Amino acid sequence: MGRLQGVEKEMKKQFRDFESAREFVKSLGLKNQKEWKDYCKSNQLPYDISSRPDYVYKKKGWTTWGNWFGTGTVATQDRKYRSYKEAREFVRSLGLKTWKEWQEYCKSGDKPDDIPYNVQTTYKNKGWTTWGDFLGTGTIQTQKRKYVPFKDVREFVRTLELKNTSEWNEYCRSNTLPTNHSTRPDTVYKNKGWKGWGDFLGTGNIASVNIQFRSFESTREFVRSLGIQTWKEWQEYCKSGDKPDDISSNPNRTYKKEWISWGDFLETGRIQTQKKNKNYLPFNEARNIARKLAIRHNIKNWKDWQKAVKEGKIPDNIPTRPEATYKKKMETSDEKV
Repeated sequence: MGRLQGVEKEMKKQFRDFESAREFVKSLGLKNQKEWKDYCKSNQLPYDISSRPDYVYKKKGWTTWGNWFGTGTVATQDRKYRSYKEAREFVRSLGLKTWKEWQEYCKSGDKPDDIPYNVQTTYKNKGWTTWGDFLGTGTIQTQKRKYVPFKDVREFVRTLELKNTSEWNEYCRSNTLPTNHSTRPDTVYKNKGWKGWGDFLGTGNIASVNIQFRSFESTREFVRSLGIQTWKEWQEYCKSGDKPDDISSNPNRTYKKEWISWGDFLETGRIQTQKKNKNYLPFNEARNIARKLAIRHNIKNWKDWQKAVKEGKIPDNIPTRPEATYKKKMETSDEKV
């Protein structure tokens, strides 16, 4: 209500005619409404010039703030833009390649006022199709592209002799991929021939989720024949590239139902800690050995201890869970661990 009352009060005052008032304001060199408001608050505004000229001079000469300040700037909603064809012709002459470059150009201040910033909105249903058409690059939005058949794409890609998805992504970033080939063939050709990256690249590699592994018994028999003694040696073997694809690198996860222990899997004779018939060293003796192992293998905490256990660095006569095995003995010991 206060704002409306202020406007009504302004309307009752006697002000200079529009032409005289505008001539005075133009001499101030103000550029926008913010600078005008700051000027009005400074108490320097003559009493016979209104702070709300858009109301006082409405239908009495008022057109725009750009006209009032003499800047020539026209409010967005009042601007008259070039036709789509004219705007496109001008923009293509700039040699811009991407929407990001267009944004940077608009921010530079070099863009003519009669060419809109949001061209896709302004020219909707007035000629607009794609950014590729507008910039003249020929680029088509991904969802509107027409790709070549899967078999043709696969045949082409296999000639590149790429080994994995990392090399594929690097190739795509090189901008040498034909425009009618997708960078996401796994999505575009889903249910249209896609069988996996190994098939697409021609490497024969199959994603873990699609591999048919050997049975647990067959896998264990094969692994035992390798003579691997520890979990660490098994990891190194898996990284060597010699492991058959149908042998799981994580047998403890793949064969949860049949899995007993790494000692059983590798046939090293190691027995799981939880077995009750395990014969462990007395607490003090086990502790002395554990402390020496800690220095030798740089074991500083429980996580390091677990890692040492998995790598086979802890003797069978020392439990992997000493806090459980020696619980009562630790409580009565004169020295806590």
